[in-house]
Amino acid sequence: MNNSGVKYLALLLLATVFWGMTFPIIKTALDFISPVTFLALRFTVSAIVLVPFVWRFRSKISAHAVKLGVVAGLLLFLGYFLQTVGLDYTTSANSGIITGLYVILIPLISYTYLKMRIFRMDIFASILAFSGLIVMSLSSISGIGIQTGDILTLLSAIAYAYQIAYVSKHSHEVDSFLFTFYQILVVAILSALFIPTFEPFKFSLNDFVIFTIVFTALTAGVFSIFVSNRALIYVEPTAAGVIFVGEPIFAALFSVILLNEKLSLLTLVGGIMMVSAMFIVTYARHVRATGLARALSSN
Repeated sequence: MNNSGVKYLALLLLATVFWGMTFPIIKTALDFISPVTFLALRFTVSAIVLVPFVWRFRSKISAHAVKLGVVAGLLLFLGYFLQTVGLDYTTSANSGIITGLYVILIPLISYTYLKMRIFRMDIFASILAFSGLIVMSLSSISGIGIQTGDILTLLSAIAYAYQIAYVSKHSHEVDSFLFTFYQILVVAILSALFIPTFEPFKFSLNDFVIFTIVFTALTAGVFSIFVSNRALIYVEPTAAGVIFVGEPIFAALFSVILLNEKLSLLTLVGGIMMVSAMFIVTYARHVRATGLARALSSN
């Protein structure tokens, strides 16, 4: 990995900040609008914002690029939809823990599906990050029974892991703007089609809901999905997964700031473990990039 990989790790971290920031905002908005309806509107706005870029790069549109975008979008939709519906049937703590399983799944998928070499430091960082996620959530776990929502959320974690691996494999084949647009458009269309599957139906477009739709569409949608598509050209999916698991950290921090929620000692300890894992991945890549640069310059 060259220095571009380190730069995109930083951009992935910023994208994760946005994803975490939207958590308490969306949580409040869902008092007025159904989750799947919210997803449909949010991703529709994101798709509309990207239309000018699609027109600009229209010469790069091809059947192959559309096919790749549709498959990636389908996996992305499965992740969002299953996680959203599953959250209605389990606790938020259980949802966070189970979703975090994709951090462990990504190294396995990278090795079997992508045939990529996995560094021991990546495996260590993945385990440390997931352990931190468990510790951070321990204080709010309400029970140990397996619920329907737990199974749906586990399926969403698998979808997220495969989506990251799939994008990593094919992102260099498609223009990043077009790849982002295809995925977002697929999520918007499928979310609209699946609105009837989520009950009870709520729809109140007040000022706060409109703000939340637009804000998440621009930050957690257009910016963050584009960055992840672009970054996975330069960053191994295992490293990206460790960065992505920082989302619960930022969600907790912004929940304190915006919703006045309290952080427990376990939350702080788990957060420190996860930040340490992200630091390990970033530093390891910087060392490898520097070492490779020195080796090339000496030849």
